[in-house]
Amino acid sequence: MDAASAFDPFDRAQTHAVAETARRLLRDEPVLRLANGFVVVSRYDDAKQVITNTKVFANSGGFRPTGLKVPIEDRSLGEIDPPEHAPLRRLAIGAAAGPGAVESLRAFTRETAEALLDPILTRGKGDLVEEFSVLLTNRVIAKLLGVPLDKSDWLAEQGEAVMASDMPVSNSTPRGFGYKASFPEFTGFIDDLVRERLANPGEVEDSISRLIATAQEVGDAPAATIIRMIVMQLLLGGSATTRDFLGSIFHELIQKPALHAAIRDNPALVPAAVEEGLRLAPPVLFVIRTCAVETELHGMRIHPGERVIAAIAAANRDPAAYDDPHEFRLDRTNPAPHLSFGLGTHFCVGNQTARMESQEALKLFVERVKPGALRTAPGFELRYMPTPFLFGPVNLPVELAG
Repeated sequence: MDAASAFDPFDRAQTHAVAETARRLLRDEPVLRLANGFVVVSRYDDAKQVITNTKVFANSGGFRPTGLKVPIEDRSLGEIDPPEHAPLRRLAIGAAAGPGAVESLRAFTRETAEALLDPILTRGKGDLVEEFSVLLTNRVIAKLLGVPLDKSDWLAEQGEAVMASDMPVSNSTPRGFGYKASFPEFTGFIDDLVRERLANPGEVEDSISRLIATAQEVGDAPAATIIRMIVMQLLLGGSATTRDFLGSIFHELIQKPALHAAIRDNPALVPAAVEEGLRLAPPVLFVIRTCAVETELHGMRIHPGERVIAAIAAANRDPAAYDDPHEFRLDRTNPAPHLSFGLGTHFCVGNQTARMESQEALKLFVERVKPGALRTAPGFELRYMPTPFLFGPVNLPVELAG
């Protein structure tokens, strides 16, 4: 067995070595059948096809072990196929990106970012993940959903506990199976919010109210279950991935003062920096689909029922799609869309909010922090989130460099 064939997508030591793993897969076996039956595709065009062609590559199963049955209230939108997917997606888009919803959060995002970053800089030390990105992303999502802001930091703790557990894979913890059994306080809080909105219709204009106004039974799931499922997804997906990305790009700027200086000198480059950062450090490293129709990719037959992994992190570094694919470049002209938010019918419903948050946080960071002014704290070791398909530093303690 050669080095590429030894690739294990569930070994976080391999998946978190993003650049090395991308080079290895793209060079040696861009379409790879593993001993466990999974097929891994790492070329940009192949990954794009797996992500977008939902008739051939179904979404059911997601990141779960083959055969695991997960009720709809515990699934993500990325694990749901037609006919349930379309109505759920419409509801989620209405909640996450209703008319003016994202822009209405921009000033709040900036003010919140200032309130979190300035004390770190005043003290001369702090943690850019634990004290900044975790709290910022959860407060923004809480504002979007109409959650009391004094509960947003508690929600951040709950979200961190979920993402650090086995829930994303096994849908269980030692407390039980499913969110309601595993995280009863978290789900109970959401259920209480929904009941409050139901009891006082029209009193508050927020995402949960919009959901209540438009949600209907989907399949066999009642409307209340659907509302909780979407709110849960917005709270977890809308905070965890952006939190991970911000940790990654802050670490990149601390390690590369010249890059920091280029963005600081020309703030108009902030959107390009966010997109390039997302390309190189996608918060979700790969997605899993199930082959529904016999097909072929570069001479390899893929049979119905086989699980197919679209290696987003590798595809985003495919030299056939990007010049200097491993370099953080601010001068790319009309680059191929990165796959970090997906594409097609499963394009991330919260992408607009995530981009806005990331732009505001990065803009503030380069304004407030001079290139080279911060360094990682003595003894810091970069550790990533424990789930193999998620990518972002667990923490990022920093101090003033001089």
